[in-house]
Amino acid sequence: WVESGVFFLLLAILLWAPLVKGGNRPLPLLTLELLALPLVAWLVWHLRDFQKLPALIKGALLLLLLYPLLQWAPLPTAILQWFPGQEMYLEAASLVDPDISSWRAISIVPQATMVSWLALLVPLVVMLVTLTLKEERLRLAVYVFLGMATLQAILALMQYGGGSHTDFRLTPTDYGQGVGTYVNRNHLAGLLEMALPISLGLLAASIGRKREAGRYVRGGWLAKIQYALSHPPRVNAAMVFSAISVAILLGIIFSRSRTGISLAMLGIFLAALLYGRYIGGQRSKNLTTLFAVLGLALAVEIGLAPVLDRFSVDSALEDSRWIIFVTSLNGAMAFFPFGSGLGTYPDVYGRFQPASIGLFVNHAHNDYIEFVFETGVAGLAIMAALLAAYVRRWPGLLQHAHWSRLSFMQVGAGIGLFVMALHGLTDYNLHIPANAIYFAFLAGVFCHRSKHRRMHDDAGELPDTAMTEIRPDVEAPVAVSKPGLPVSGAGGQNPFAD
Repeated sequence: WVESGVFFLLLAILLWAPLVKGGNRPLPLLTLELLALPLVAWLVWHLRDFQKLPALIKGALLLLLLYPLLQWAPLPTAILQWFPGQEMYLEAASLVDPDISSWRAISIVPQATMVSWLALLVPLVVMLVTLTLKEERLRLAVYVFLGMATLQAILALMQYGGGSHTDFRLTPTDYGQGVGTYVNRNHLAGLLEMALPISLGLLAASIGRKREAGRYVRGGWLAKIQYALSHPPRVNAAMVFSAISVAILLGIIFSRSRTGISLAMLGIFLAALLYGRYIGGQRSKNLTTLFAVLGLALAVEIGLAPVLDRFSVDSALEDSRWIIFVTSLNGAMAFFPFGSGLGTYPDVYGRFQPASIGLFVNHAHNDYIEFVFETGVAGLAIMAALLAAYVRRWPGLLQHAHWSRLSFMQVGAGIGLFVMALHGLTDYNLHIPANAIYFAFLAGVFCHRSKHRRMHDDAGELPDTAMTEIRPDVEAPVAVSKPGLPVSGAGGQNPFAD
């Protein structure tokens, strides 16, 4: 019951996160933090479950958790005055109050650092809880994520179709495009571009697969409902995931986000490249299938190219974005190597903002520059470690000759992480609580290691020939025949398999 409670709290976070302006307001963010508190206690009690995590991930997460607290903790001003970027703030504080305390934090705005640290706990908790899920519950959580993305895409389509007077618009801004329950079209596009590769992966897993035999599920009604949701019937599964993929793609298009549409095109191509040889079961794992799928993907890309020019719109800050990048880098160097403090960018950037930008800049429109601005060398170390862990995870997923449904989900999550990471170069999606939570959830899916990895599709697909198991000391596969079926002498092949 405790594990079930933890699981449903995770689902509640995934469902609630985007519903009120992407969680980017105090009250919805506070709700997310309160939902995460019991999960924090559960994770502390189960710390031993994370001993097998790769050292790079453990080190990066530990540094990400502790360094903002170090920035928040007060230090003697005699020491702090030697920290780069602090001189003018210490001088201003002494002019305002000569009797000011001799202790100050590294963070320029300690309250902002503590608020950001509390917000950071939610995606960290989501990732760690996702890593502990059993395979059936993990698949159900992925379906919930896809369901939320589909609802957001449908809402965006209704908003676009209804124009400026539609009742489906939840915010008074961004007329003429779909934003879902977000405030900004780019943030909706960020969610949908993460979901699209997973829906395409489940579509690929459903094509040409044989239907699963019925299975008796032990336990009460809750276990049976959970099993039914995590094992959808094969009837029209390809049609369902096709509809979901089309809805998500249309949602990206009518968000009118130039970066979102471009990254959706990249995600489609990467999905075709990685899924191509595994579509249609054992019989179609060859280069012909791969080239056919790649050709289809390229045809979709060619069709989307004019859509990119016709439907996408430029941001109001498009002309100023490069100026913000350069001046933010100057600020990052001014506070290097300790940073200005997590969450302090909106308060501190004004010191470096040129007069040519007459708007209030609350984010650098580049997640990485802003992170280094606030955390310095620790931020660089965290990003380098997580990137190395991401790259090292791919061979373990791709080396298996037979993919289960979970394998398609994990590869799709990896593609989703990649396109969202690229989006972070021109926007601040990872500073939106809902998208940060979904990014962390996909990271948990991508890094999840099932205790019972199946050789064949979890829906019960039978191979075209007798099942084979690969042994390291045998050059050729050793055939294992089904009981009661005749086996020919040549190579142990079942003559009735075809």
